[in-house]
Amino acid sequence: MTTLFYAEPELVIALNTKVIFVNPNDLQIFKEIEIPKDLTKVGLKAPKGIADADGEGGSEQSKETKKTKEVKPELPSILHVEVSPDHCLCAITTAGQKAVLLYQCRPEHAKLVSVRPLARASSALTFSKDSKVLLVTDKSGDCYKYDCVNFEEEPKLLLGHLSIVYDVLWTPDSKYIITCDRDDKIRITNYPETYDIHGYCLGHKEFVSGVAFLSEDTIVSISGDKTLRIWNFISGKEKSKIDLPAPALRLCLRPKSENKFEAAVLLYQPDESVGIYEITNSGEGQWLIEELTKLNYPDVIISNICFVNERLYATGIVDECFSLKISNIADSQQIISTDWIDMIEERFRSEVWKPEDVSAWFKKRYDNVSDYLERKKRRIEEKQK
Repeated sequence: MTTLFYAEPELVIALNTKVIFVNPNDLQIFKEIEIPKDLTKVGLKAPKGIADADGEGGSEQSKETKKTKEVKPELPSILHVEVSPDHCLCAITTAGQKAVLLYQCRPEHAKLVSVRPLARASSALTFSKDSKVLLVTDKSGDCYKYDCVNFEEEPKLLLGHLSIVYDVLWTPDSKYIITCDRDDKIRITNYPETYDIHGYCLGHKEFVSGVAFLSEDTIVSISGDKTLRIWNFISGKEKSKIDLPAPALRLCLRPKSENKFEAAVLLYQPDESVGIYEITNSGEGQWLIEELTKLNYPDVIISNICFVNERLYATGIVDECFSLKISNIADSQQIISTDWIDMIEERFRSEVWKPEDVSAWFKKRYDNVSDYLERKKRRIEEKQK
């Protein structure tokens, strides 16, 4: 999968082993990070609590297997990237060799300062408002806290879900951690007493793939149940809802004014379209949602989307090659030269990749009753003959 987000003034794009930071207006590259091919050589150690099946020593065969793994470690690849609010740190999580990498971006030019292990592949990241803590959720549903001041401190397990967590938010006042998962839930957890669950926002019928803040007590969510919903997450009450034409995979948001937002939703349908919606706070807790337009990408499998002012950037795949699409939401925006777009695509030209199988996000529902009733009906008919 690709990573794509805007950390003003930089547009961040990542794929496989490379992260680039570009000027979104002319796509000139500010800086670039290429992760090491072997993270054990830069300090990666096995997570604590993971031991050999044969104990401390192990058999000769297990020792030989371990030695082989040490000689030929699996190549790491980038899963997620996040930039701290103060723009001093860049966090990267990897698959293959599972790790959390921290790069110092200021004043250094992307210097690797910390390599810490991940127990399982990451599913989402977010920094605290003061940039001192990184939250990492993984595909088993756990959420870990990584200290971004003391790099030697071990990661701490904060909370857990029973299924994969797709997105995580931390309220600006650090009182709540908001997570959403494959089991239709949006969970509000108190912090730092994360053993205490404040409440849930319940109503979605499929996986909740993304959440974002609208105000200090209001969030917007998207789901595989073909809905976009607005919640007061303090009370857990749904404030508004709109039906979407297809399951929703990605969400990005941009403020238009104090009480008005524009939301882009990546839809799971054949022409890989993106729906653009206007969300308005009409006062007294009332929220209105209106569909504005739809953007179609018939030849591209879109994997990520991002607003930069009045442009929507989308990354995807065409014939196993990286593709960057830029759409002007407002006619007043200057068109970006295709030569500049080609230059960015060329940076990832050698990166062959396949899109994530999103069908695995949906719950598998098995109907054994209908088959049983049909067989029972046939047996009754045979006896009556």
